[in-house]
Amino acid sequence: MSRALRCVGVLVALVLAARAGRPQGVAGQVGIDAEVIGQAIAITSLQNLAFGTVLKGVATTVLPTAAGAGEWQVQGTKNTQVIIAFTLPTQLVNVQALPGSAMPISFTPTSARWNRAINDVTGATAFDPVAGTTGRFGPPANPYLYLWIGGTVSPAATAKPGIYTGAIIVSIVYL
Repeated sequence: MSRALRCVGVLVALVLAARAGRPQGVAGQVGIDAEVIGQAIAITSLQNLAFGTVLKGVATTVLPTAAGAGEWQVQGTKNTQVIIAFTLPTQLVNVQALPGSAMPISFTPTSARWNRAINDVTGATAFDPVAGTTGRFGPPANPYLYLWIGGTVSPAATAKPGIYTGAIIVSIVYL
């Protein structure tokens, strides 16, 4: 046998011997996922929805553009779109009368407004608070969303005198 063939045979034998002494295995991989969200949403109540003094048997409306409208300031991630939803009462409860004394409250398809970045209801977009809507936070220098809500109370002619209260809950969710 020639010297070149012997060298190749010895080299193959050395490689096989080296591999036989090593542990054998396989490798696999998994992907990595992470979702980065913007800053937390902060809601500040600026004003309660206030009907003032109402007369028995006379429906009273506060428009979302009126001084008595409920108002919130919402801070979030700049330019981010959100869902705006409300949990609305159907009645206000008299906290001074016997249990069961209530007054109906209702909302129309234009009872709510929202505005991006600017606390100015005159340029705000009207929407139905029962259905909710989508909105967008302001640009980097002003990442706010402002909300206003009005409604109508309808005290019965037999309504008991007193203070009637309720709560409106607003929910904001990033899209």
